[in-house]
Amino acid sequence: MPRTLWYTRCPVATASGIAFQRKSFDEEFAGSAFEVRNIKELGPSQADTHFDHRLADSFREGGAIPPLWARTRGADTLAVGLTFVADSLAVFVRADDPAQRVQDLAGRRCGLPVRPYILIDFMKVNAHKGFYSTLAANGMAESDVRFVEMTINDDMHGSINADLKQGDRPSLYDADVSHLLRGEVDAIFCKNAEVGLIQRRYAGRIRKLYDLMIDQTDPAHRVNANPRIITVSAGLAREAPEAVERYLQVLVRTAQWAAKHPAEAAETLGRELGVSATDIRNTYEPDFHTKLWPSFGPQVRRLLQVQIDFMQSHGYLGKVDLESWMQPQFLEQAYRREGLPAVA
Repeated sequence: MPRTLWYTRCPVATASGIAFQRKSFDEEFAGSAFEVRNIKELGPSQADTHFDHRLADSFREGGAIPPLWARTRGADTLAVGLTFVADSLAVFVRADDPAQRVQDLAGRRCGLPVRPYILIDFMKVNAHKGFYSTLAANGMAESDVRFVEMTINDDMHGSINADLKQGDRPSLYDADVSHLLRGEVDAIFCKNAEVGLIQRRYAGRIRKLYDLMIDQTDPAHRVNANPRIITVSAGLAREAPEAVERYLQVLVRTAQWAAKHPAEAAETLGRELGVSATDIRNTYEPDFHTKLWPSFGPQVRRLLQVQIDFMQSHGYLGKVDLESWMQPQFLEQAYRREGLPAVA
């Protein structure tokens, strides 16, 4: 029986998601001693491994918050790659709101979604960092606004590794918009391809006030749950390092394919995220298809530190020993196996 390599990924721009859509893992491991399967096959009982990485022999590629949090809580994982793709980071107000610029939010209510049931409330951290950076980019401080917590009781577990259907699907931000439209808050934060989705769904009822991807060039302000982190169970890395290298080869190969096929990459990522290729082009930086290469370069490490510093300074994260956690040798070997120079 083949040994199963489990994987999970976030609904964002990742080589893992595109590789899944293209069935690249199946191709790489066909006839080998390993098979690659999605954790959703294990049902709700294992869904939380997406956050705490408790499942042995598993990989995760996605937002930085859960793997950092899990590591501080003793998760036996290794970080084997980082990627940074800037995405839409938008603040919305009601369409009839008088605010025309960020400074007009002074003294007003900015909504922070709170999901009490989730292991690590990454959506709250995302929103907090989004407002923090938006305010800082416009010469303001957190104390210039009022943060209001919005309790949300949706099923976040249902979005883990979901097969998102293109068209009129639910958004991760529908509940936030409801709070906004009911007048319980004056501004909400939304990110990623969901920005395009809620703009269409609530056209004429909400209005984008500011978007860090469009209106801000400082990379530190564009850090929001990224750089995305590729993590693997440390036991697997010790027992079967070649399997880890081959898995990473698939990601390197996928990044190379995306860099050479921008239109198809947008279409494929659109299928992955349940939106159109136009949404992808409107909510990711224009050259996103060239940014999927995993690396441990100095720039992406600096940006990861920005995320860590924010989380630590706001009480979301404890101490992280990055040097012992980040293990670049697997990725270096994956590039060698592909006959490519490692990306800095």
